[in-house]
Order: sequence, then structure tokens, then C-alpha cells
Amino acid sequence: MSNESAETREPEPRNPRYFTKEDEGVQVVYNLRDPAPYAELGYEEIDEAAYLASLPDPFAPALPTDPEGD
Repeated sequence: MSNESAETREPEPRNPRYFTKEDEGVQVVYNLRDPAPYAELGYEEIDEAAYLASLPDPFAPALPTDPEGD
């Protein structure tokens, strides 16, 4: 029997993987061992940098501003 309890063990790494499909959002999957089912469903795996670059700018205005000079 181990002396480690569930509270003292280090958490396992989450290892997120990102999958996207045209006209759909991104699915983040953790601890995936076999990406074949996603490929069979037409998903493409992208890296984290590409996923983060695809997110909208949180500092951009939600609505376009009126052009000045009218």
C-alpha cells in the first residue's frame, strides 16, 4: 500500500491537444492517446499557438466605431 494520499500526489500533466473543423470552433482534448477518431471525423489538429492566434482580440471594440467627419 502506498503512503501517498490523493492529496499529496502531483497532478498528472494535462497535455491539451487542439482540433478544429471548418465552420466549427476548436475542441480542446486532454490526455488523448489516439487522435485517429478525430481525423476520421474530419478534424484537423492545430498547435496551441495557432489556436491562441485564432481567438478574437479581447481589447478590440465589440461594435465598429462611427467614422469621424460626418
